[in-house]
Amino acid sequence: MRLRKELTDIAPCAHGGKAFEIAGRLGVKEEALLDFSVNLNPYMPLEAGDALRSAFRSVYSYPDNYYSRFRESAARFTGVRPENIIPGNGSTEIIRLIAECAIDKGDIAAIPCPTFGEYEQQCRLFGAAIRYIRFSDIVNKNYWHLDGCRIVFICNPNNPDGRLIQRKDVEVIVSHCREKDVIAVVDEAFVDLADPAQSVARLVEEYDNLLVMRSLTKCFAIPGLRLGFGISDKASAEVLNNARLTWNLDSIAAETGIYYMDNADSHLEVSRAFVKREREWLAKAIGSIKGIKPLPASANYFLIDVAGTGMMSGEFAGRMLGEGVVVRDCSSFSMLGDTYIRLAVRAREENERLVAALRRVAHDH
Repeated sequence: MRLRKELTDIAPCAHGGKAFEIAGRLGVKEEALLDFSVNLNPYMPLEAGDALRSAFRSVYSYPDNYYSRFRESAARFTGVRPENIIPGNGSTEIIRLIAECAIDKGDIAAIPCPTFGEYEQQCRLFGAAIRYIRFSDIVNKNYWHLDGCRIVFICNPNNPDGRLIQRKDVEVIVSHCREKDVIAVVDEAFVDLADPAQSVARLVEEYDNLLVMRSLTKCFAIPGLRLGFGISDKASAEVLNNARLTWNLDSIAAETGIYYMDNADSHLEVSRAFVKREREWLAKAIGSIKGIKPLPASANYFLIDVAGTGMMSGEFAGRMLGEGVVVRDCSSFSMLGDTYIRLAVRAREENERLVAALRRVAHDH
């Protein structure tokens, strides 16, 4: 079969959340592993049993491809209009959609690093050249790297380090991009667990070069239901909705997403307080371990530098696995280095078990 060269030269994108695969390799049950590689809301999830049972009745009909009710809920959830919403089978589908619709072979995609690997992956699939820039340059307002680019992806809060750029500063970036005819994609997958006031979703009608992405997977801890959406100005959303796959959300996912978004406010407020308290406790506890340095973060995850232990991230992650704890080896993130691992924030008892395992690995080396 003759396939495009861009496809044959691309390796799979690295991700966390492989506890099931790791457990199979080790010959243990998944429940035997404590997975800190997945960045999900650690607070008690909303009880969606009734919504799921009701949604099952919808499987005997095709979904409404316009997803009217889902778009209305997403619009209320983010403070925009239904006409601005592009439903997605997870925000990763929105990344693929904008890359497919906006990139011509040879265009340059700016990737502030380190960041989520799917941006580069999806842009390469459509023939883009990649310009790596430092995320710190974006934070420090050095935007000249964006000149000549077709598109830039800004993860806010950033993955893997949890840094959050303030809304006013993101708007400055988007404004600069508009002047340079650059599409600005702002990925807000974790903003609901950090500070939703920093979202730029409501700016989409003011900036026609802005696409905002949101994920329901992270804030509601439902990774098995692939749910997300894009937000753009009305004209762009219409084009992107025409281009997306027909019936890209199954009816169960769409109905359940409506339930979660319509019941989100108090749940997410409590979740943010929970995350902040546990993140601060965890960072302080980890900071007391010799050879390990936690980095400041605003999200439900953060980086730790294990260079002081004399180990590279791969070895350290392997030793943690020997303790029954899965962490994210971050050596796959461009421009980060090979001494960092990423940890999610979980409930206190689990966080205490993590700290004990970190202490044993750091001290036993």
